[in-house]
Amino acid sequence: MVGRFFRYLLVYPLFAVVVCASLTALWLNTRDPLSSLPPPRHDLSASPIEPVVMNGRRLEHLILSAGPLGDIGIFVNLPDPLPEKKIPVLIVLGGLGTGENNIRMIDNPGDNAIIGYDWPIPVPVPQGRDLIHALPDLYHRAMIIPGQVASAMGWLMAQPWADEKRLSVLGYSLGALAAPAIENIAQHDGHHAGWTIIAYGGAPLGALFAANPHMKPAWLRAVMGPVIDLLLHPLEPTVNLPQLSGHFLVLEGHDDALMSEAARTALRDAVPAPKDVIVFNGAHMGVGADKQALMEEIIRASRRWLIDSGAGNPPAVAK
Repeated sequence: MVGRFFRYLLVYPLFAVVVCASLTALWLNTRDPLSSLPPPRHDLSASPIEPVVMNGRRLEHLILSAGPLGDIGIFVNLPDPLPEKKIPVLIVLGGLGTGENNIRMIDNPGDNAIIGYDWPIPVPVPQGRDLIHALPDLYHRAMIIPGQVASAMGWLMAQPWADEKRLSVLGYSLGALAAPAIENIAQHDGHHAGWTIIAYGGAPLGALFAANPHMKPAWLRAVMGPVIDLLLHPLEPTVNLPQLSGHFLVLEGHDDALMSEAARTALRDAVPAPKDVIVFNGAHMGVGADKQALMEEIIRASRRWLIDSGAGNPPAVAK
């Protein structure tokens, strides 16, 4: 009798924990991403930092105050003087931390508004025990990214120089992972990106984290992979991509060690049609001296596709 009592005492609570955990996991994996992400804000106030005018361009770093979403940093590169006609808006989501860094390699932008976004994620990302302690803050920062960029989209498209019919999102590396959720929430907020570049990304997010050799220690990657899949389900590219419409360009590296072939395939297959796919030789994109030629090739291919698709204006003709 005593043995049976202790068996019930141990088994029933354990069974209850397993059931609760399973139901929680099921809910986390099936919930609507839009119901879990903070919505965009429309009551933004802009605090510009003194603009710089050089080489026929106006460069300006803006801080958009967005209440619960925090401060949104964007770097705006405009032709100076502005043309009489409204110009396309190209939002560049790279993996270099600041908006200025993410657009600095785009030379001769032409009559286009080139926008870089300041990621709220710290660089470098904490490692080991520090990563565990920082997880709640990192989770919050990750979850506000779609709302931040969608809020910035709304502000940008309300500017007198913006062509509301020519909005594009260019996602490279980290940006390729975030772009689908950003566009999903922006689309439901009335701002549709007609053209999207998904470059050097993969899916699912948990598998990418687990396979990333830069995250230390290795055992933490294996443990956190499934947790990331659950917690970041609303940000998962393959969950958000089927909700999108427009024209898509997928760029990949044939020997990309950061994004395995399975991860690249999962993301590419989730991108809706119509889509074009270009596979470059070499490894993951980057800004190091050894990757300069590849980066220039990626920029040329992106620019050519945007111009041929009608999303962007061509570079200025040298006089």
